[in-house]
Amino acid sequence: MGKHDSDTEELRSKLLSDVYAGTMAGMPAMILDESRIKNADAEELKKIAKEYGY
Repeated sequence: MGKHDSDTEELRSKLLSDVYAGTMAGMPAMILDESRIKNADAEELKKIAKEYGY
């Protein structure tokens, strides 16, 4: 696992944490992004991160 892979998985983890926190904080629709984040490749993950303000 290279640095790029590690960075991608770290970003995936942060996004999933945001989704879970948002869901618990009263925004249940955020859970719909869970599978999208889990299945995203590196480029798609970057797009999702921009949507989340990263």
